[in-house]
Amino acid sequence: MFKVPEVNRRFTLKTRPEVLPSDDNFNIEKCTIPPTPPGKLLIKILMVALSPWQNQRMKDFKNYTEPFKIGELIDCDVLGQVVDGDVEGYLPGQLVTGRLGWQEYAIASPEQLIAISAEFSETLWLTALSSPGLTAYCALDLFGRPMPGQTLVVTSAAGAVGSFAIQLGKLAGMRVIGITGNKEKSKKVIEQLGADDCLEHNNPSFAHNLANTCPDGVNLFFDTLGGAIGDLVFENLAKYAQVIIVGRTISNNSEQPDQDPVNMRQLWAKEASIKGFSRYSYPERWEFARERMMALCRQGKIKTIDHIVNGFEKTPSSLKDMLSGNCTGKVLVRYSEKLVNIEND
Repeated sequence: MFKVPEVNRRFTLKTRPEVLPSDDNFNIEKCTIPPTPPGKLLIKILMVALSPWQNQRMKDFKNYTEPFKIGELIDCDVLGQVVDGDVEGYLPGQLVTGRLGWQEYAIASPEQLIAISAEFSETLWLTALSSPGLTAYCALDLFGRPMPGQTLVVTSAAGAVGSFAIQLGKLAGMRVIGITGNKEKSKKVIEQLGADDCLEHNNPSFAHNLANTCPDGVNLFFDTLGGAIGDLVFENLAKYAQVIIVGRTISNNSEQPDQDPVNMRQLWAKEASIKGFSRYSYPERWEFARERMMALCRQGKIKTIDHIVNGFEKTPSSLKDMLSGNCTGKVLVRYSEKLVNIEND
């Protein structure tokens, strides 16, 4: 017998981090869970997904989304389970995903949720079939124009989005080169994700290695990092190269996020095209992208690298670890195990 709890815990923003977030930047608020209103569902949060954009929104500077307000719940995609509510199509125990944030329970409308099936693993619904996979697919499909035999370079290749860009590039027949922060990550990118090669950007010989690895230049550059690493790739662009800016993790996590080097001279000299991309500008493409990623998952052509941490209280420190480069793949924090045989009082 499941008893609806009286209290919900949630993380809200207390102060803005200067560089990386810490526990001190958040409050854990305790609030009473009200009776579930008609037409709504009470969702128990089982797992939350962490992303670099969460830290970006904690800071007060211009970005593609508005910053979090002080006192606001930290937003994110979650895996949850229906535990209360009378809505057609949603029985107690149904697993769902949605943007419900860093909290243990949430009251949500059906429009906020996607009911998920047991066909795919629970973590796939927060990785390949959620923001990371859809971002990589939409960016490459809409603006990358992958061509067989050409060279694709992907920064943060062992990260949540980059790992899918690596695999989608290979499926398109490209020669794919990843960039990571250490040899252990590079090994996973090659052996698990299928990249042709992978370089470490903190290697003193990185610039030399990149030039040797891409002797004919970089035709497509999928960049989530920015900063000096991106500028070194710009030095190796091929004629008429395509550059997709999917994130600026390095600059956004610095003390001066608005100062981001861009090698405009090389963009001009190589007549390259550069495109900033956020999947949230293309909601009409999400369902198509999810269906394509589902098909690839069914065929066993997509693999995921997950980093799972257990415990609600570890959410802020896990975000900091991810931003510090201490994690590989998508960082997920498990708040609770899935409930079975739910029957409410």
